[in-house]
Amino acid sequence: MENQNEFLFADGPVPDLLLPDPRSEFYSEVTAVWNLPLGLKIRVLLKGHDFPEVAGCLELSHAPDLPLNVREPLQLSVGGITFLSTQVESWSLLG
Repeated sequence: MENQNEFLFADGPVPDLLLPDPRSEFYSEVTAVWNLPLGLKIRVLLKGHDFPEVAGCLELSHAPDLPLNVREPLQLSVGGITFLSTQVESWSLLG
């Protein structure tokens, strides 16, 4: 390949090379077990916490042990504020 003319390019749309997020299935399982919308923007009302309300993207701060056990509290975070799933009084999705 001495010059650029030797490369062949096909006309048409650029193929999507993004691989699926390997966490998506795990997040779906955790969401189903604890009924919490991981990865979505929410407002959370907390009990027994320094912050009574936080808003932002709900994330796991630590992955739960496997197999998933709903009796074990999840360690969650929103906007850098960490809390346990047992401290969640209520939540609502933000648009």
